[in-house]
Amino acid sequence: MDFRLDPNAEAEELWQPEGASYYNGELILQPQQRWTQQQKLELLDWHPMFTGRCPQCSAEFDRDWSARVHWDCECGWMDDSI
Repeated sequence: MDFRLDPNAEAEELWQPEGASYYNGELILQPQQRWTQQQKLELLDWHPMFTGRCPQCSAEFDRDWSARVHWDCECGWMDDSI
């Protein structure tokens, strides 16, 4: 009996504005996307995070990518934007 829904209670509003989400009852705005969908797909084709190889000289990167922040190659290619 104690856990029945109250038929006289107001319905809780379950909406959220576009570009935002609720987490633990707090409204969090989603950050603006830097890249378009097409740019993100192109990134999968050439970045060493996904290919394991330098896009300039094709040298293979160390396989321990979980702790990697900077992507620098001996040939001089560098990318720390990811």
